[in-house]
Amino acid sequence: MASNNVSVTQHSSRLLSLMKQHALLIAFVALVLIIAVFTPNFLSSANLINVLRQSAIVGLIAIGSTFVITGGGFDISVGSILALSAALVLGFQAWMPWQLAVPVVIAIGAMIGMINGILTAKIGIVAIITTLGTMTILRGVTYIYTGGYPIVGESEAFRVLGSGYIGPIPVPVLLFILMVALGQFVLSRTKLGRYTCAVGGNKESARLSGVPVDFYQIMTFVIGGAMAAMAGIIYASRLNSATPLAGQGYELDAIAATVIGGTSVAGGRGSVIGTLIGVLLLTVVNNMFNLLGVPVYIQYVIKGVIILTVVGVDAYHRREKY
Repeated sequence: MASNNVSVTQHSSRLLSLMKQHALLIAFVALVLIIAVFTPNFLSSANLINVLRQSAIVGLIAIGSTFVITGGGFDISVGSILALSAALVLGFQAWMPWQLAVPVVIAIGAMIGMINGILTAKIGIVAIITTLGTMTILRGVTYIYTGGYPIVGESEAFRVLGSGYIGPIPVPVLLFILMVALGQFVLSRTKLGRYTCAVGGNKESARLSGVPVDFYQIMTFVIGGAMAAMAGIIYASRLNSATPLAGQGYELDAIAATVIGGTSVAGGRGSVIGTLIGVLLLTVVNNMFNLLGVPVYIQYVIKGVIILTVVGVDAYHRREKY
């Protein structure tokens, strides 16, 4: 009898542990089921494809944000990098093939990230202040480059990146899934990923262990800038135009999805797969609000409450741990 009670207790403990580990995934599945009951059109193939397509642009930014936040930084300039990248990749088509413009613009995004990283790691400016400054500068540069007017692309073939399909799957969705797989591999299986976690977890301990802290922190910003530029290219390709206001507010969605996905705001812990679920969760919530006709200002309030709740839970668990 006693052995049976011990066995039941062990099984209960394992089940509880398993539920804690996959709480986000369980919450996501539960939310999808609830939404499917109240909105009959939610599970239609057209709507599901639409959800995935809407996730792609913010999702690409969020992958970069996962590296930056895991490394102990913060980057709020990614929305402005998106706007500048979208304008540049369309403008460059006037004097170079779009196939060349795409890698050039991604390299520019990576260089902007490098500047953010150097200002933060080498000069010592707090990351959120650094990226607040570059966010403002880049938005102004985008206004100067476009003259304040929408800019339009010249190549119809370029639109395949944002509007094309491979089989039944949109190209942006395939690119997003590919980058999630690559990002998760780098973060969990490579020296860059391990050192990023070490630097974000405890910078001084990592430095004393011989880790080149500044280099790896700069690299997280480089990845963040490159991913934001890639998102800008997809954005421009989908609309075949870009305005100086493109991407406003995307940095908050990306950070929210990253934190909801389990990346610690204190650094040292992150998962690109978790970010994928966080992005899908936010997109599904937005989709549900639109299907139910919830006003936009109410959506902002609820989204803010979700972010504060998740960050609050993370902070509470860290305080309990230490």
